[in-house]
Amino acid sequence: MPEEDNNLKFFEEPLFVNLLLFVISLTLVIFKLIFAFLTNSLALQADAFDAITDIVMYITAFIGILFTKKKPNKKFPYGYYKIENIISLIISILIFITALNIIFQAFSDIINFVSGNPKVIHFQLYIFIFLIISFMISIFLVLYLKLISKKTGSPIIESEANEKLFDIFISFSVLIGFIGVLFNCYILDSVIGLIIAGFIFKGGYDIFIKSTKTLLDAVIDFEERTELYNLIEQIPKIKKIDNMEIRSYGKFIFLEVEISLNKNFPLFQVNALKNDLTRKIKEKFPSIFKLIIIVKSQDKKIIKIAVPLKNNRGLDSIISNHFGESPFFGFLEFQEGNLSTSEIISNKFAHEEKRKGILISEWLIAKKIDGLILKEVLKKGPSLIFNNSFIEVTLSDLENFGEIIQNEKEKLRKEE
Repeated sequence: MPEEDNNLKFFEEPLFVNLLLFVISLTLVIFKLIFAFLTNSLALQADAFDAITDIVMYITAFIGILFTKKKPNKKFPYGYYKIENIISLIISILIFITALNIIFQAFSDIINFVSGNPKVIHFQLYIFIFLIISFMISIFLVLYLKLISKKTGSPIIESEANEKLFDIFISFSVLIGFIGVLFNCYILDSVIGLIIAGFIFKGGYDIFIKSTKTLLDAVIDFEERTELYNLIEQIPKIKKIDNMEIRSYGKFIFLEVEISLNKNFPLFQVNALKNDLTRKIKEKFPSIFKLIIIVKSQDKKIIKIAVPLKNNRGLDSIISNHFGESPFFGFLEFQEGNLSTSEIISNKFAHEEKRKGILISEWLIAKKIDGLILKEVLKKGPSLIFNNSFIEVTLSDLENFGEIIQNEKEKLRKEE
């Protein structure tokens, strides 16, 4: 479970929320059933039926909450988090049943009214007052559940908040129907109930679709997907993102990413790279609960090397003795031991007065180099940056760019 769950106050705990809702709903359903019998109100009967589905929903939610507290194990490596989505799916079906019941009751009343046999509702003042109180309780519960849902991110409580929102409309329709009784307009209650049933059905559909997608392992629409992709892609040694899938398990977000590394990447550094990537992702995207990183090697051995240069004379360019003061940098890319591309680029940070070495290091890392060849030992700051980025820094006594190319070719052929 996320750390924030441990900081919840007692009235924000899902278990307390559902216990409170269960007690309130059980109390209301008893009174609604009694008053529905006394008044002969089908609308009030439908409202009572909706309250009964609420009770079933809370009992089911208790089961879901207990299972989501269980930790992942060998049999269930992803944990029991989808139990919440199963509960939400059950809730959506209960909402459908409620909507269909109201529609059936409403059409029955309308048909009887058109046939000249309107249903008579017996108005009672104390029952009307009870309906007003019930209506106010529904409003309070919706606000309470929306607040808790926003803080905990629980799909169970979110579903309950949506269902309770429909209760407001149902309670309001019953109130309007009772007001219509004073003017002998018994049909008003049924017409309003029919309209509200459409909203209830739509809410149940939304919950049903969301829960079904999660249970079928559908990839979710992660709002920061582009930013996440860019962060992973910027890691120097990651040559390619082969696949990235983001799924929801209950209120938890799981990321599965498949990356390709260079063929020459040392095996002993793979875990360090995965830990570094995990740390960076969780720091920037705290909503991601668990990461699964799959690492594989590129099909071709591709190596990119940077060299500081004094001038830009092609292969005759002289290697600079000073990393930070170098006016140019040469870049070499080898595929399977053969030189595929070479270029010389001006050092845009050569005239910076502060943090020159750091800026150049970050610039070279952004170029996704695998190695750096120098004639002098780096200062501590740049050295640490390259080391943390798994970039190999080597010293050479060669004089020009052409000699570096020839030397790297021979070294790569020996490695093969």
